[in-house]
Amino acid sequence: MKIAVGIIHGIGRQKPDFHEELAAALARRLSLICPEIELVTEGIYWGDITERIEEKLLGKLAPYKLRWDNWFDARGFMVSFAGDAIAYQPIPRVDNPRPQEFIYTDIHERMARKLQCLARRAGATAPLCLIGHSLGSVIACNYLYDLQKRKLPPRIQAIIARGNTPLEKGETLSHLFTMGSPIALWTLRFDDFGKPVDVPAPKYRQQRVGEWVNFYDKDDIIAFPLKRLSESYNNAVTEDVEVRNPGLMAWTPLGSHGGYFRSSAIQKRICHSLARMYRSLNPQ
Repeated sequence: MKIAVGIIHGIGRQKPDFHEELAAALARRLSLICPEIELVTEGIYWGDITERIEEKLLGKLAPYKLRWDNWFDARGFMVSFAGDAIAYQPIPRVDNPRPQEFIYTDIHERMARKLQCLARRAGATAPLCLIGHSLGSVIACNYLYDLQKRKLPPRIQAIIARGNTPLEKGETLSHLFTMGSPIALWTLRFDDFGKPVDVPAPKYRQQRVGEWVNFYDKDDIIAFPLKRLSESYNNAVTEDVEVRNPGLMAWTPLGSHGGYFRSSAIQKRICHSLARMYRSLNPQ
């Protein structure tokens, strides 16, 4: 059985191969507990989209260095760390003569094209598992919400229509794993903390398989639990799982944020959840 896995990175400078270590670790674990599963993985890399505008900003500010810049690139760190989240925000349509041309849509187009790749490699009806870290968890939820509510702009709808597969249309979404997620902060835009995405898709909900699990490290200043936000989130999220991330600086508020992909507890939970789905869909 093939399972399509999309891994979405978070804030800060990333490399296109950011996902490979986690993908290999998941494949190794699954080969031991459920060798019938083959993971087909795509890293959903979007960092180059925001880095272009961030580099332009840093170029304009180059003559105005901070004192800290003599020891490390303090301003560059801040622009990369906070700039991704700020640049990703959609531009109000009333203020934008070309409302479909902003980074929010560019990143979601990257999502659509990567899901198209997964449908081609894993199969049009393969279960879809999304793993989002940090801002990547927000991107995953925003994309799924717009997809489920039919709010995607025409250029992304056109990409989905060309493939016209159940996977690309979100009809095979089985799992969502969020880690180090600031989704709770994004819900501050709504008095009732907004509405979560529907996970799993109806196809799997009827069969009682699939889930949304949110991982957080209590040392991570960016990570938040989700179930207590509202009754809607409580029903949507299967569990908020506290973990302790590895790493020499994992005890610090920011150092812990980068350790989720290397967490054996997270890898184990993801693999057992996927194996449980396989066994439910393929009873002996």
